[in-house]
Amino acid sequence: MEIKRLPQKLINQIAAGEVIERPSAALKELIENSLDANATQIDINIENGGKNLISVSDNGIGITKDNISLAIERHATSKLPDYSLNKIEYLGFRGEALPSIAAVSQLNLQSKYFDSNQAWSLDVTAGDFNEVYPSSLEIGTKISIKYLFFATPARLKFLKSSKVEKSHCHQIILKMALANPLVGFSFKADGRELLSIKPENKLDGLYLNRIKNLMGKSFSDEAIKIENSKQIRDSKFAKIHGFIGLPTLNKSNYNQQHLFINGRSIQDRKLSAAIRSAYRDTLPKGRFPVFCLYIEVPIDFIDVNVHPGKTEVRFQDNALIRSLLVGSISQGLHSVFFQTTSEISKEALKRFAINERVDPSKANWTNDNQNEKQSFFNKIEVNPLKKVLKKDEFENNIIETIDNESFPLGAALGQFNQNYIISQNSNGIVIIDQHAAHERLTLEKMKFARQNKSIERQILLLPEVINLEPVPLEIIIENTELLADIGFVIEPFGQGAVVVREIPALLGDADIKQIILDLGDDLSVSGLPSSYLSKIDLILGNIACHRSVRSGRNLNEYEMNQLLREMEKTPNSGQCNHGRPTSISISLKDIEKLFNRT
Repeated sequence: MEIKRLPQKLINQIAAGEVIERPSAALKELIENSLDANATQIDINIENGGKNLISVSDNGIGITKDNISLAIERHATSKLPDYSLNKIEYLGFRGEALPSIAAVSQLNLQSKYFDSNQAWSLDVTAGDFNEVYPSSLEIGTKISIKYLFFATPARLKFLKSSKVEKSHCHQIILKMALANPLVGFSFKADGRELLSIKPENKLDGLYLNRIKNLMGKSFSDEAIKIENSKQIRDSKFAKIHGFIGLPTLNKSNYNQQHLFINGRSIQDRKLSAAIRSAYRDTLPKGRFPVFCLYIEVPIDFIDVNVHPGKTEVRFQDNALIRSLLVGSISQGLHSVFFQTTSEISKEALKRFAINERVDPSKANWTNDNQNEKQSFFNKIEVNPLKKVLKKDEFENNIIETIDNESFPLGAALGQFNQNYIISQNSNGIVIIDQHAAHERLTLEKMKFARQNKSIERQILLLPEVINLEPVPLEIIIENTELLADIGFVIEPFGQGAVVVREIPALLGDADIKQIILDLGDDLSVSGLPSSYLSKIDLILGNIACHRSVRSGRNLNEYEMNQLLREMEKTPNSGQCNHGRPTSISISLKDIEKLFNRT
């Protein structure tokens, strides 16, 4: 078979398939060009999910007449002045985007260079173009793409519906806007305005203001601020800043996960896994945390030329960046202790709320009755209560009352359904799941003891012989060293059994046989993760669950208050080992709304 050189037009179409995967990829490249041109306002318009039209206008520095036709030639760029890939300072640098788009669409480029009196335009159809001609454009650059992939029908038929493609375009714009708070963005789809955001003008809280406008007030109000750095070498540092969501503010997908490195939106599995590992046992299975994080590194520390879409990067020291990510997020999560997202409280209020559209003829009360200043809260003074606390059964020490101290989780009023503690604080009431809360407290104590190599073992006077099914037995025997690391001394004992000789002292008089049986069953179903620390956390979580105060147990006032005080000083106590919330707060104001008093 004869080897032939492919024609340049076909080469461009093949290359376009790598660079421009879908309309949102073309849109991303155009927005990056606008940002590289120092634009402060970018206006986007699409039709039919970007299949029929993608138009991007900016107020950047523009392109000179002599460079307009050069802009659509492959590997022609203004962004590598010294022809070096070692120090890439722009979002674009390959000179591939415009030629790739032009090879598979009808493209019109209009531009006015900032110190020129005349704008110029160029039309390109499937890679073919004529002469540059005058344009009426007043500022910056405007690029319009019509009928994307019309020259490559095979790619066109694999695109998703217009609604899906529009959603991808919207996501790209949101990411670009989050990364560039000093730039204004407008976005129209099929004539409908979906986004209009001005440049942020307050340097103080610059990124938080943009996050609030794009990710919502509920996230920004409760987000945990992250700010940290690690030294790379000499005076160079890797820095991280941004905001992460509380573990209880989790989503079913990763659409609200935003990671930027040197202003570039990144989708890297290893970095995503690092972030998820920082949340570890605070998230429900299959749920995703919410975050918006910005990492800044020296440009010679990173390689961005490893993926056609520039969505992945390589670092000179991957371990350093992972450590920076995991350490910063873990530190942030530990700082919030018992806090849970207000979204949970809002959902609870929805379930409490009565239907406001009541037919007066069927109602068994009058308007006068509704307006009466009557409530079962009238006799309750909403002030923080202080109680003298005695010996703490969880920490084995004495906690003394501090003058003028108010307890965020308040003082226990009573127990409901032998599982929920009702507490009153200065804001309203708090409902605490006693089992979920104590489960987290137990886990954190065991984790702290293991990390500090201070796990105390208790020798069983009579070793516990436990018979197990084949699969759980194999798992327990395979992980005896892991179990030894957290205080268990377990050995094989004949056929189909193990003997437990020592246990962690924290377990006290817990049912050891049941703990081992359940641990074997749970691990045989879910399996063990690959990471050593993840294995440890999973096993500790299972054990903590059995050591905790069980649902259905009556607690006295002292025990309930002790649990609340422990939650207030224990990291991650806002959610149990499985990621479920441990408490719900309902303000007095919201309660009064339920009774139509406000």
